[in-house]
Amino acid sequence: MNIDEQFEQFLAGLGVEMERPDDRQYNGDSIPEISIFQASRDHYGVFYRLDIIDQRPELRVMVPVNKGDVRMDIYLVRLSEHTPLNEFFGKMSIYEGSPTYEQGREATLQHLLYAAAETMKQLFWSGDLPTQVFPGEIEVYPLLIQSERRLGRKKSR
Repeated sequence: MNIDEQFEQFLAGLGVEMERPDDRQYNGDSIPEISIFQASRDHYGVFYRLDIIDQRPELRVMVPVNKGDVRMDIYLVRLSEHTPLNEFFGKMSIYEGSPTYEQGREATLQHLLYAAAETMKQLFWSGDLPTQVFPGEIEVYPLLIQSERRLGRKKSR
């Protein structure tokens, strides 16, 4: 079972149906070159999705919370433009090597994505979620933040 099938099975257990890549475009018109889904070893209940999109590594951090219908906050983490890793992924994506190199390209990109993601995770967790202050090497965008109000109902006291 590959990583996409594992992720689809995980989501099905939560009652969520995963959209197919041909059903939906990622990040505008961009489809991930590589995608990896993993559970955090260091933070209980946290999941990560690692992608290479538009020749840049992206990390989505899914953090459990005790509010809202989804009970998860989701953040998009990208390396800032001035970090050299962005340039490296761009050059790796366009490089055309020998047949032997091309045969191992996907595995190489996966290992590089893991390494970049470990850096992004460390920087993300060293930041402050409530104030949204993070180290300058990353950009963090809240994608889904659960509010105290749900579906137009006020929180009961």
